Amino acid sequence: MNQFKANASIWISKYSEHDAVSLQTITGIRDITIAHAGANLTAAGYTHVGHAEIDVIIASTDEIIGCKVASLRAELEKDRAESQMRQNGLIDQINKMEALCYEPSAVV
Repeated sequence: MNQFKANASIWISKYSEHDAVSLQTITGIRDITIAHAGANLTAAGYTHVGHAEIDVIIASTDEIIGCKVASLRAELEKDRAESQMRQNGLIDQINKMEALCYEPSAVV
């Protein structure tokens, strides 16, 4: 386990329920974004509201690998779903093209 202190910047999104006045009296906040101290999230629609020194506790190697595998599996599932939608669209286009030149057989 690796543990250390780090400086961070605190940001709120444009959708936050907090404003400059409410932030002066709160004791806890759930809808914040914590980024490295040099980050600038302004262009992404965030407002810088403070700084922090945080204790960082890095997870074990096994936990990190497990989380990375879970992330890759989620990405794979998303890619499969998107690929299936693209394939369905192509199949639909093929069917429409084939329908344009379809000539039924004469019934005898």
